[in-house]
Amino acid sequence: MGVYLSAIGIADAAFGKDYFLSAFGWRSGNTCKGIGFIGFSANVASILILTFVSVERLCTIVFPFGKDLFRSKLTVIICVAIWVASCAMALTPIILSEFITELFGFSDVCLGLPINSVPEISSFQVTEIRLRIWGEDHATRKDSDINSLQWVYSQIVYIYFSATCVSIITFCYISIFISAIRSKKQSGRPGSNKDEIKMALRIFIIVGTDLLCWLPLIITGILSNLGYEISTDVYVWFAIFVLPINSAFNPLIYTLPAIKRRKENEPSFIAK
Repeated sequence: MGVYLSAIGIADAAFGKDYFLSAFGWRSGNTCKGIGFIGFSANVASILILTFVSVERLCTIVFPFGKDLFRSKLTVIICVAIWVASCAMALTPIILSEFITELFGFSDVCLGLPINSVPEISSFQVTEIRLRIWGEDHATRKDSDINSLQWVYSQIVYIYFSATCVSIITFCYISIFISAIRSKKQSGRPGSNKDEIKMALRIFIIVGTDLLCWLPLIITGILSNLGYEISTDVYVWFAIFVLPINSAFNPLIYTLPAIKRRKENEPSFIAK
């Protein structure tokens, strides 16, 4: 995600106020496709990894012998599979560019979000953009067919797929908290599940940032699908500020508590 944002920032600085002169070449070029591939795969991998973490925590805390389910080798295999699947989903619009090339090439930030900002552009400009991107041999293609292919794939990934993952994550952590409370009551010993509750609460914060990242996009995508006109500024805000929330906060949320626990477990210099 950092590479994607850096590339967008460099391109913005390079084009400057003269971007409109190079807009068609930028959107149809391989650089935009490459940047779109990086950003798209990063977004998909982010939510898949969080879903896997949620399921792993659910099995570890709620179910007996759950700690034995996810060994190091299995975890590595699952993480590799997540990245392979994410890259495959990001490559699909490039491989099938004959049909859904507009996914990466229709926005300035090269990210195929399900936000229809086309109504803010005149029909003549939209047709010209599409002809520049696809070439004259695609001039006879109907706009409705092009839009349906673009928006269907984008909606499947960013709305339905993401909503499913968010639902799984939410279910996992609700189950974790319910299980922790029940175990505490059954044991009759306050603090018997202290470590589990702390861990669940910490990852719940991660899920909270994930919801801040994905829920606004899902809701905006649904509104756009219902026919509401969305400003192009909203598109850029999502790509630059909203979707990178996970990438910005998760490393801190994951590492800072671990560093704190390590320091608390280490003996002091005086004790040595």
